[in-house]
Amino acid sequence: MNSPERFDDLLSEHLRADAPREAPRRTLEATMNRIATTSQRGGTWLANPFARLLAVAAVVLLAVVAGTQVPGLIDRPVGTDASPSASFAPSDSAAPSATPATSASPSPQPTETPVAASDGLLLRLVTLGGGPTYPSQLLPWATLMADGTLIWQPVPAGTETGSLVTRTLTPDGLAELRAHIFGSGLLDSSASHELESLPGVEPPGRGVSVYTFTAGDGDDQVVVTSVQWLGDDDESTFYQPSPERKQLDVLAQELRDPEALVGADGWTGPVEPYEGTDYQLLLTPYRDFPPHDTSDIEELPLPFDGPIDEFGVESGAPQPPSTRCGAISRDEAAQVIDALAGLGFEQTGLDRATTGSLDWADGNGAVDLFLLPRMPDAYPECGDQP
Repeated sequence: MNSPERFDDLLSEHLRADAPREAPRRTLEATMNRIATTSQRGGTWLANPFARLLAVAAVVLLAVVAGTQVPGLIDRPVGTDASPSASFAPSDSAAPSATPATSASPSPQPTETPVAASDGLLLRLVTLGGGPTYPSQLLPWATLMADGTLIWQPVPAGTETGSLVTRTLTPDGLAELRAHIFGSGLLDSSASHELESLPGVEPPGRGVSVYTFTAGDGDDQVVVTSVQWLGDDDESTFYQPSPERKQLDVLAQELRDPEALVGADGWTGPVEPYEGTDYQLLLTPYRDFPPHDTSDIEELPLPFDGPIDEFGVESGAPQPPSTRCGAISRDEAAQVIDALAGLGFEQTGLDRATTGSLDWADGNGAVDLFLLPRMPDAYPECGDQP
């Protein structure tokens, strides 16, 4: 009979062998660590080895958080930290943005909307969930620039990692959308809207999303975080009334289909896939670690010289394995994406988050790779990674 320790080893080996090649290795490790640190009682269903395998799969698919964990998610900064400079600069070959700029609108703007330069940020919406956070989750649901450029993730998502499209608003269309976004006054000043339980009520544990609205830039930037609306029945049964969270949840969902918020004459040109002028490249190397049995990282035309674990700057949580971060041009990103596609990776494209796990012969291990299109305001920067 196999000992419990041997079963755990076999289970880990099985999951690593069968994990999809795009799956970040940290997903599996976070899952195994959670199972290893969860107390088990004899006679429960988790004592059954097959049931433990199902539990692992469930954790991979859904990170369940209780209300007491939500403040930890809300406290994560999104788009407010300065990024450390990378050890190299993007190449001069970066192509200009495919999105045309629109001249400043002479129309009066609502007084509650943020003031921004013609190329400044008006609004960014990022949505994070409970459990481990990965770089690809920082891809915004929506980005609105003061020149009328709008970038968003449509519903349904075009790819598993979320694809981006863009379209430019006319001056009148921009004024109309700004009035819709900022008219409630909920984005006038920084705030945090959390779940608050009713007195004497203990809500059930559940998965949640947290919206982060970033309005404007510079010293006047406003950041509003809000837990998603959990439905009228659950909200009235377990939580204090929060019309603010309900309104912000509605706004977040509306921004997945902004063409429904502005008339046809409020746009210039058709909707197109979004491609950044540059891209954020993140590498998480696992030295002396079981390989993923995929292609080696050295087969990619990465635009830098030197060891993988010395690329760019350190980013994210200061704990091993350290994630390395830097910016590369669109042309350089296209070469990496084409190489990944040629090796059989499916989650690739200039208009989305490209992810993959590759072997790393030089480090006797493996590397998680993330490649994100950056927004016109250079978000995300390396310092934005949690």
